[in-house]
Amino acid sequence: MDNMNENVIEFTRNSETATVTFCQGRFVSKVRKLAERYPEEVQITHENEDGSIVAHIPTSYIMISNRKREVEYTEEELATLRERIAYARDIKLNGSESD
Repeated sequence: MDNMNENVIEFTRNSETATVTFCQGRFVSKVRKLAERYPEEVQITHENEDGSIVAHIPTSYIMISNRKREVEYTEEELATLRERIAYARDIKLNGSESD
């Protein structure tokens, strides 16, 4: 089973805990951060040589989302949003507001 590239979320009805297996980097990173922050709730049970992980997480952490934008923005609104994002990013990176 070389190069197994599965992302799996498994839990039974009314279960409070799910077993997850992730090989995709963004999910692996997210679970690692959750395990560091909430070690009583998130446990990484196995780390594979290929970087994939198996972990137990609360089922309340599982969310399915539709990322499609349901609102169409005007060019002016998009420009304003870009400015706000750049401003917030600048504050985050520099640690304070700049003039």
